[in-house]
Amino acid sequence: MKIKKFNAILLAGLMLTACGNQKAEKTENETKTEAKAETEDKTETKEETAPAEAMESMPEGANVVKENLPIDEPETNGEKITKLPSFTSKDQDGKDFTNEDIAKNDATVINLWFTGCSACIDEMDELNDLADELNKEDGVEFLSMCTDVNYDESTKEAFDRIIADKKPTYKTLAVDYEGEMKDYLENIFAYPTTIVVDKNGNIIGDPIEGALIPEEQVAKLKENIKKAVESSKNS
Repeated sequence: MKIKKFNAILLAGLMLTACGNQKAEKTENETKTEAKAETEDKTETKEETAPAEAMESMPEGANVVKENLPIDEPETNGEKITKLPSFTSKDQDGKDFTNEDIAKNDATVINLWFTGCSACIDEMDELNDLADELNKEDGVEFLSMCTDVNYDESTKEAFDRIIADKKPTYKTLAVDYEGEMKDYLENIFAYPTTIVVDKNGNIIGDPIEGALIPEEQVAKLKENIKKAVESSKNS
């Protein structure tokens, strides 16, 4: 009888131990699962909030075109681009325009935009007045470059439709998205962006990101134009 009682106690102990091990194993698995889920939640949250954070850091009146990337001046291989790359393009009348045409002016203002940029299109009416004012200055030319017009048929149609609607009084270039120019444009993170170059193609001053019409933006632009003219005359 004592042996049977002992065996019963021993069996109960073994069962309790087994249950404890199973419970511990289950708890450990649950902990790993919860930790994995928590990590995934954090990753998803980061991916979802990154574009919003990028939007907050953008200048007013600009469109984000590349998510999860810092807003910075154009760089290639870690080096700041200080010269407008070689490019080919055609204006809205089908005439060729290249770096050789840039060399004809002491200062060339280039407003970069793309067909899906609402901020770019919204300011076009007012850009006509600003462009007319600047183009009256000796040695200064205002123009724009549409960066996605040659992407496919839909962007070509969008470009033609926008030009027909907005009727820009300045040269509006459909730039070929290739070579060095493609590398440069891939590092533009805000549209519209406006740069000023001297007759040698040197980019003068900081790029102006966002809508160009506000007074403070126009003031920055005119300062860059002044520096570009001086740079051209001193070269």
